[in-house]
Amino acid sequence: MGMITGALVGGVVGFGAINVMALMIRNSGNPHDLVTFSSDVDVFATADAWAGANGYRLIRNDAQHRVYQKGHNFLTAPMFLEVTQNGRDYAFKSYVQLNGLLIKGEMALSGDSFFAKLPRSMAKKAQNQLFSSLGQPGLA
Repeated sequence: MGMITGALVGGVVGFGAINVMALMIRNSGNPHDLVTFSSDVDVFATADAWAGANGYRLIRNDAQHRVYQKGHNFLTAPMFLEVTQNGRDYAFKSYVQLNGLLIKGEMALSGDSFFAKLPRSMAKKAQNQLFSSLGQPGLA
């Protein structure tokens, strides 16, 4: 009986801790990085090829907006890249999401916080490769 009680207490404490971290991330004031630029090349085709080569999957797609995700919130926070087109203008929104089940928090890839440091670093490295291929400066 003691092991079951300990497991339940540990589960409740862990569940509470992940929700507190998600709340802290949501209130951090830095939910995403934003890169904007104009281009005449097919940026969506370049982003699609990059996503396939880097383990990102297309989870949302319409004429002017695509969302790519890597990870499933199992052992590591999912990494996102949203690409929006308006004529020749493009906006890239990059972030990591911590899902505490009750609370979700989004956090920019740049910054020096210890929260979700590994997935932010992995996503920044991969996304900077995409930005470089498009002739754009990467995330700091």
